[in-house]
Amino acid sequence: MQHDAVLFDLFGTLVHTVSPDDYHAMLVRISAELYVPIGPFETAWRATIHARESGELGPLRSILHSTAMSAGVEPTPDAVQRGQDEWLRTAGRWLTPRVLAVETIGSFRDAGYKVGLISNCSAEIPPQWPANPLSELVDVPVFSCDVGVMKPDPAIYQRACAMLKVRPERCLFLGDGGSRELTGAAALGMEAVLLRVPGEEHTWFDNTYRQDALEWAGAIITDLADLTRFLQQTSWA
Repeated sequence: MQHDAVLFDLFGTLVHTVSPDDYHAMLVRISAELYVPIGPFETAWRATIHARESGELGPLRSILHSTAMSAGVEPTPDAVQRGQDEWLRTAGRWLTPRVLAVETIGSFRDAGYKVGLISNCSAEIPPQWPANPLSELVDVPVFSCDVGVMKPDPAIYQRACAMLKVRPERCLFLGDGGSRELTGAAALGMEAVLLRVPGEEHTWFDNTYRQDALEWAGAIITDLADLTRFLQQTSWA
């Protein structure tokens, strides 16, 4: 076996990517709970994606309070609690595993691979993870907001490898190409594979954020089932 571990991205890979309309609808609901106009709230929210996902803004209540303040409104503690509850409810729905996600991870575990997860996310995701059916199959989950570093920074991949006790060059990485995650993985010697599911392309941040998804010249699969082919061969080349 050429590799000892497989590392997965979360959104767009093991769970579906979030559509622009769904994401905007969440912001509308949260801003309503905070009594903040959606326009200023959404502007402030999108301006702080790095600060949220790197953990700089702290826990959920701190994120919501600071974002509302940036939008010109000081929210009450009750409003912040309602906004937090809405955010968590929405995140829980978004974490529904993609079809074949459980089976795919199970196939790698059965074949003797260690399994890791590396996700750029903010503080709403880690509290939801233990109840997710994928959590029982993932040996090491690494969330950017918890460790203070985001893909494609080498440190987040190295953190996962250290926790799994494997070398980067002994890892296979699968992701949908956001945040230059494939480039980051490959730079450390991992074999990186792009999951590009037809009909799920989106550029709701910008083309820089999606650069790997748009330009990846390495291995590409269109369905999680295709990944299990790796179990019968030693390389995607």
